Amino acid sequence: MPITVRDEALVVAVGVAVDPSGRLLVGQRPVGKAYAGQWEFPGGKLEPGETGYQALVREFREELGLEVLSARPLFSCLHNYPDRKVELHLWRVTDFRGEARGLEGQELRWVSQTDLRSLDFLEGNRSLLGRICALVNS
Repeated sequence: MPITVRDEALVVAVGVAVDPSGRLLVGQRPVGKAYAGQWEFPGGKLEPGETGYQALVREFREELGLEVLSARPLFSCLHNYPDRKVELHLWRVTDFRGEARGLEGQELRWVSQTDLRSLDFLEGNRSLLGRICALVNS
């Protein structure tokens, strides 16, 4: 069933991609976007009629130049920012093809799990780092 906007919340698919060394892919929001300079896991809002998986595949292609070959849902949660509610649907990208590139001007990094907390993450992502790392390791 496609996910759209619920109770005024922005619905977002978020991908957790891990390289063979166990590092996680993160991007820094570029100048001109809300919360510019903060780090986040890649993804984006669902378009009308899209499923979370479809949005994940589209966003990875459009923003990173990566082809998602497979992914599994991790969990979903709601985060309240001062200016909006965001419903996050996190996915573990289990297989992908290509080399990640910041196609929308964002800086990308592959970061070890121990170094994640040193980055200035969006609050909606920062509060989930422990849970994400535990699930990636399981």
